[in-house]
Amino acid sequence: MILNCGVNGEPRPDHEIFVCHHCGMPVCEAHGWVVPDDDAFATTGWTPPTPGPSVPAQRAVTNPPQPAMHCRECADTHHKRAERRHGWAAPPPVAPPGAVRTP
Repeated sequence: MILNCGVNGEPRPDHEIFVCHHCGMPVCEAHGWVVPDDDAFATTGWTPPTPGPSVPAQRAVTNPPQPAMHCRECADTHHKRAERRHGWAAPPPVAPPGAVRTP
């Protein structure tokens, strides 16, 4: 199956197509934005309260935030100040200035 990128309509037979987790738009790695720490996917240890007096629910995060793919509009709307990047794979680590490469 060949899917088209929702941003520019190009077919992407050799690349993966991702889906914006807010609106469902298909995006390729070149046009999608990854928010590395999207807390929408953090799981919680929440259980429904038992019948009786009203008690505030206790939520405890058990998993850290996970990366999520976004279209440009949703990244701007929902994660305006968050760190984001193009491409699903994590970028390679950057060597500190003055570091010497050893064979």
